[in-house]
Amino acid sequence: MSISLKTSENTIVIGRSSPSAYVLDIIVRFNQGIDKVTIVGKGNNIPKAITVYNILKSRLGDALVLENVNIGSIFNERNRRISYIEIHVSRKI
Repeated sequence: MSISLKTSENTIVIGRSSPSAYVLDIIVRFNQGIDKVTIVGKGNNIPKAITVYNILKSRLGDALVLENVNIGSIFNERNRRISYIEIHVSRKI
């Protein structure tokens, strides 16, 4: 199965910033009219991606819908296996 971990307008790739920064970014995107967002965490950032989802769920409540969760692993440029998680969420209008 091939995955697309490429960034797009509705994809948030978790990195070094705080979880609250990513939550704010997702809420701003929802307010701009984007209805579906994918949260991607790779390697050591998988727990942070889950934290971002949990904060979103506590702030938005029933307005946030968990569409799908994909987990797996990919090979990086050094031919090492990196685990990832994709959390697909949407807002209920």
